[in-house]
Amino acid sequence: MPINNARRPMDSHHYKNGGETVKKVLLMVAMALVMVLSGALAVSAAPKGIDFNGAHFNLNLIGKAKTMPGDYNNPDRHTMFVPTDTSDFSFNLNTPNNLDQETMAGVKINMTQGSEFAVLDGNATDGEGSFQLGPGKYRVYIAVKAKMPKTPGNVQIDGWVEAYDNLGQLWYYINVGTVTVSKNKTWTDASTLFYVNTTEDTFDFLTGSEANYEPGLGMWVFDYMAGLDAWVTDDYNLSDLAYFWQFQNDGAKLIQVRFYPVN
Repeated sequence: MPINNARRPMDSHHYKNGGETVKKVLLMVAMALVMVLSGALAVSAAPKGIDFNGAHFNLNLIGKAKTMPGDYNNPDRHTMFVPTDTSDFSFNLNTPNNLDQETMAGVKINMTQGSEFAVLDGNATDGEGSFQLGPGKYRVYIAVKAKMPKTPGNVQIDGWVEAYDNLGQLWYYINVGTVTVSKNKTWTDASTLFYVNTTEDTFDFLTGSEANYEPGLGMWVFDYMAGLDAWVTDDYNLSDLAYFWQFQNDGAKLIQVRFYPVN
């Protein structure tokens, strides 16, 4: 039987299905464009002078349900283990202090600054970890990338400056920033944790407009502590200065922290 290769006109059934397919393809293309544009907007939202896709140090805080064995002290590491649920955790404060309390909720992550980035104590599942920043000043971004099932996956981080007043024989704990991060597709600007503004400065050490420091942020926290350490007045003689994070986790399994150098 000869084969008829002539094209048959497309009937209404075929035309309808073809139209639906085209609509689906166009919808998928539109959704893809929205995702691309959303990503572009997220990048463009980065502070002026910061290349969000440029060089940075990445620290991964990995949530664990149980206490990890060992200390994981390795300067080359980019990871630190933290509890996925810190509701039963607290750490001791020096007393007497201006907060009139002996403990603080969550786990403590000590922050210092040195010649390079380094994870000094990578195991905070025992209640305390330590991290060293490299030299310079940074803008800092945080994102929760994963959470445990049936948990909010929220993370709250408070930055604290600790100082002892030799004149008043009192320990001071100064909150210099609070950031709450939830599971989503955007990065939260957490730079306020590392800068002290005139409102947060309990000692009235900062002078002039905040515009004299990092615009909109204030003084780099480690510069602030160095200044306080050398500053003596009739009211204060401060020593033993330190900076740490009060870290509280409600189910997040992976928290990423990015440090971008400020030019």
